[in-house]
Amino acid sequence: MTGALSFRRAAEQDARPLAVLAEKTFRDTYTQFNTPENMDAHCSKSFGEEIQRAEIRDSRRESWLGERDGKLVAFAQLILDKPCPPVSNQRGVEILRFYVDASQHGKGVAYRLMDELAARSTALGAEVLWLCVWDQNAHATAFYERCRFEKVGTTTFMLGAEQQSDWVMCRDLRRA
Repeated sequence: MTGALSFRRAAEQDARPLAVLAEKTFRDTYTQFNTPENMDAHCSKSFGEEIQRAEIRDSRRESWLGERDGKLVAFAQLILDKPCPPVSNQRGVEILRFYVDASQHGKGVAYRLMDELAARSTALGAEVLWLCVWDQNAHATAFYERCRFEKVGTTTFMLGAEQQSDWVMCRDLRRA
């Protein structure tokens, strides 16, 4: 795949391919660190065509897709108008999901997608863009730091039956 990379907001007809990519990228990222039971439990409650369709329809969310050569290669999901807990006095947008297919790693796709999300959040009037990332995922944490996110707190995340610890990271959109 060498064609141009493009981004667009997901539509209902994207639910099936989005569900496939969402589960694939999640499993690619976390299977080696978690039990099959916990992975299956998380994937069954978080991904699937009807789940993705409902999320695409949700007026409080926006799902964004990255495509190359007509193939879905990246996606992210924003939760609109959601304050970052440690800085709740500022208008925020949360990145709930942010994944790039392994075939596109190292090709700048993640940076371009992050730029799209920051621009969209700014256009929505957000002052901060924030996310949670597993504290054991050093690669992702380093990427977010390169994208000007800072650690501002911690939270927990349930993966199946296992409670895991996440960093809460925040980016001030008012700084250039």
